Amino acid sequence: MSLPVRIVTTVLPVVAFLISLLLLDSFKLVRPARLLVAGVIGAAAAFASLFLNANLQTVLGWGPEAFARYAAPLVEEALKAAFLVYLVRARRVGFPVDAAITGFAIGAGFAIVETTFFLNACLLSPLECILRSFGTAIMHGVATALFGVVALTLSERFVSIGARVLLPALGIAYLLHALFNLLLASPVLTVAGLVVVLPVAFIAVFRRSERALRSWLEIGFDADADLLDLIQTGRISESHFGQYLASLEGKFAPRVVADMHRLLCLHAELSLRAKSVLLMKEAGLDVPLDRDDRVKLQEIESLEKSIGRTGMLAMAPLLGWRTRDRWQHQMLGRK
Repeated sequence: MSLPVRIVTTVLPVVAFLISLLLLDSFKLVRPARLLVAGVIGAAAAFASLFLNANLQTVLGWGPEAFARYAAPLVEEALKAAFLVYLVRARRVGFPVDAAITGFAIGAGFAIVETTFFLNACLLSPLECILRSFGTAIMHGVATALFGVVALTLSERFVSIGARVLLPALGIAYLLHALFNLLLASPVLTVAGLVVVLPVAFIAVFRRSERALRSWLEIGFDADADLLDLIQTGRISESHFGQYLASLEGKFAPRVVADMHRLLCLHAELSLRAKSVLLMKEAGLDVPLDRDDRVKLQEIESLEKSIGRTGMLAMAPLLGWRTRDRWQHQMLGRK
């Protein structure tokens, strides 16, 4: 069996699974362009890991087997996770579904490069080479997807996305990778286990994420509509939003308080727009670009600068801009 045939035999099922995940994304949270970028970044991470692993092994003085089991997984998972860290910090992923799909795409890109090098140097039988490389490719995708899901879930609990969010996510991805390397002595059983566990795990993630998204849409839509109605009818002062803003009048200049009112209004408008876009996407409708959305997003950026860091901290209880609320604005700006 030639090397190109081996590579295609190994990589094609992984790519097919990635495409099936994309098709299962009923709300179209992940664009194909992001998958391409994620795959290229994953491939770049693979090349970087080849260089770093070779040098780190020399520095540590470990044997190839010990290094592959305990050190290499940490290096590789950290490199693969870097792009997801950026996406989570930038609020470009909002639910476990898009985190999992993007993570799997990164792992697939990484696996294509690693598979090419491994199959070219593999001295085992053709079947054993394909099984080991296929299992490794699946593992890379699953481990990075798992990092994304855990990091995103934890990011919803903490204001800052630091060690409390990233280290547990990286630790879980590392443990999965290291355990897989320990079990490679039985590649048939290892691959069989992945094939059985993988679909079940991803179906569970998708169901949980879709339930969370639908709940967020239902609750958030009503809340945003009520807030916008209060603002547009001039009854905002009757609500706890207006009472809180009134309490800030003596602490900030009148111009800043006026900007706060406008920012709250824009937040409600764009939140409603984002939820409408998601519902239309689920229904299979093509959502056209809306120049007005981008103008409002630019105005939000200008207002945030005008209000200042202290003022934005004071508005945090009203806006609640964490992962999903900020994410929906990002979605409108790039749809």
